[in-house]
Formats: sequence, structure tokens, C-alpha cells
Amino acid sequence: MDLRRAAVGLQRAAEQKFGTKPKIKTGSPGDMTVFVNGKNIFGYKKEGALPAVDELLSRIASAG
Repeated sequence: MDLRRAAVGLQRAAEQKFGTKPKIKTGSPGDMTVFVNGKNIFGYKKEGALPAVDELLSRIASAG
């Protein structure tokens, strides 16, 4: 899976739903971290899999 593409899709979905863009840091292959209001809500290396966009949006709603 292309994590950069997933990051852009997540940012677009969050902006449409909440009017805000989460900060998404991508790095080496297989590395993506999502932050909302400075809080880390998802780390690909830590969790090992990318949840569905709805799950990530739920986490964003909880953090924001």
C-alpha cells in the first residue's frame, strides 16, 4: 500500500468531515504517523496495519 496516497486521502476526508487537516508525517517506506492537535493518534510502524479511513476519522474526532 502506498502510505503517501493514504495520507492524502485521510487529510481530504478529515477536511471534508471536520474542516481541519491532521498533520501526517511520512518517512521511510512503511512509516506514517498521524497527529491531531499535537497528539499522536496513529503510527503505522507501531500498529503494523492501516485501519479503514472511518476508523481513523473516529480517532480524529476523539482527539479533536
